[in-house]
Amino acid sequence: MNFDSNHNPYSTIATADQSDSDRRQPIKGFVKVVCIFFIVLGSLGLLGTLQVIVSMVVMLFMDGNQFNPLTLFPSAMAISIGIAVINCVVSVLEIVGGVLGLKQKRSGANLIRFVSVFMLVFKIAETAFFSILNYLAIGPTIEQATKQMPAQPTGGPDVGMMVQFGMFAVIGLTIVIALVMFAFYLSSFLTFSKQKTLSQFS
Repeated sequence: MNFDSNHNPYSTIATADQSDSDRRQPIKGFVKVVCIFFIVLGSLGLLGTLQVIVSMVVMLFMDGNQFNPLTLFPSAMAISIGIAVINCVVSVLEIVGGVLGLKQKRSGANLIRFVSVFMLVFKIAETAFFSILNYLAIGPTIEQATKQMPAQPTGGPDVGMMVQFGMFAVIGLTIVIALVMFAFYLSSFLTFSKQKTLSQFS
């Protein structure tokens, strides 16, 4: 019987243990949902940025008699452009983070965590700005709509009231969406800050 003195009987066990540790279970549950949602939100964000750019270009070429909400105060246009640029950058980072997260890369998990904590602050500021802008635009919008609409018969619908109701509905919807997004980003940040979650990524 031949005996190899250089053979280590524990090497096979160590190699097997190392192979088992390298084979990570695929992510699932809320962690996977967050990764997928980041890709979806990033894609929608890029489309939204394109829409904002088109809207701003249209507003720049509007007739001087038409009301432009971005002229309500001097910095409104600059702030809107800044928000659009930030949203564009964040959207790209969300897509990258979501894709890397699905591949179980630690860089993807960290990116999701950092973007989430940033959006917790940014979403509040963005919602506050556009809510204030829409509120300040109610009066001028009603005035313009009243001038453009033909004279209403007595007992007809109050155009000003309809416009006011519509704009308040838009402000309310904006706040509701912001609250939902805030809850999502907060949950994402807390989840991806746990060591148990980060252990699924390498």
